[in-house]
Amino acid sequence: MRGHGGGTAWNAFTIGARGTRPARLAKTVSRRRRPCEHFGVVGPWPRALAISRVPPMTFSVALEAGRTACVESIESFVRAVESFSEYDLLGPSRCHGWSRLEVVAHVIAGWQEMLGGLVSRVEVEPTVDAASYWPAFAEDYGDEDPVLVVMSQRRRASAFARPASAVAQLNDVAKSLLRGVRDCGEINLHWDGHVFTPGDFLAVWAVEDVVHQLDLMCDEPAAASALSLARRTTESLVGEQLPAGWSDSDATLIGTGRLPVPPGSGLDASRFPALG
Repeated sequence: MRGHGGGTAWNAFTIGARGTRPARLAKTVSRRRRPCEHFGVVGPWPRALAISRVPPMTFSVALEAGRTACVESIESFVRAVESFSEYDLLGPSRCHGWSRLEVVAHVIAGWQEMLGGLVSRVEVEPTVDAASYWPAFAEDYGDEDPVLVVMSQRRRASAFARPASAVAQLNDVAKSLLRGVRDCGEINLHWDGHVFTPGDFLAVWAVEDVVHQLDLMCDEPAAASALSLARRTTESLVGEQLPAGWSDSDATLIGTGRLPVPPGSGLDASRFPALG
C-alpha cells in the first residue's frame, strides 16, 4: 500500500470532495510509499490515465470477508517466499527492475506500515473504499520518478546480509500482523491520509499481498479469497464484469497491467490497468 510505491500501471482517477475531509485528519502523505512500490510496474504513465475521473465509493467489503482474505493472503505469501532457495530469491520477479528479494523487502516495509494503520482508529466517515483507494493513491504519487523508486528499493533489499535474513524478518512481521488483523474490530482506520472501514482496509492489503505473490512466479497457490477481491476491485474500477473465462489469477494480472487485455475480449483496453 502500500503501503504499500513513479510511473506505474495505474488508473489515475481523482477523488472528489476533498474539501469534505475532516480538518483533524488533513492529508499527510508518507513519502515511503510510492506508486511502483505498490505493484512494481514501472514505466511511463499512459496518457489516458491523466484524465480526471471520480470513481464512486461502491465496493465495500465486510469486516469478516476482509479479515479472511487478508489472513489467507499473508499466510500464503509467507509460504510462497519460503518455497524459494536463497539463490532463487535473487532471481527476477514480474516487477520491472525488482528481484524476488526486493519484492519481499517491499512487502516487509508495507506490512510494517499496515501495523500502524491497524492502531490508527478514528470515529469519522470513510473517505475511500476497497476500490476507490487505488486511484486516490495513484493521484497522490503519480509524479514520482520510477528509476529513483527502483533504486531505492534495491538499497532497501541490500540492507539484508543475505536473503535468509529477509525471510526471517518477514516471518516475524507476519506473526505480529496476523495478530493485529485477527483482533481488528468494527471501527474505521486512518492510514496514508485516508479513512477506511476496517473491512476495506484489510481488503486493500489482501489485494496488495496476492498481487505480490503472483509477482514471485512461484508454485504456491495464491489465496483464492484475495484473488477474488482483486478481481472484484478491478471490475468496480472499470465499471463492468470481466469475462467469465478469465481465471481470478489472469483477471488480477490483467487488472494490474501485468498481462495485456486479450484481443476480442469485448473490454475497453483503455481502462486498463485499473489498479496497481
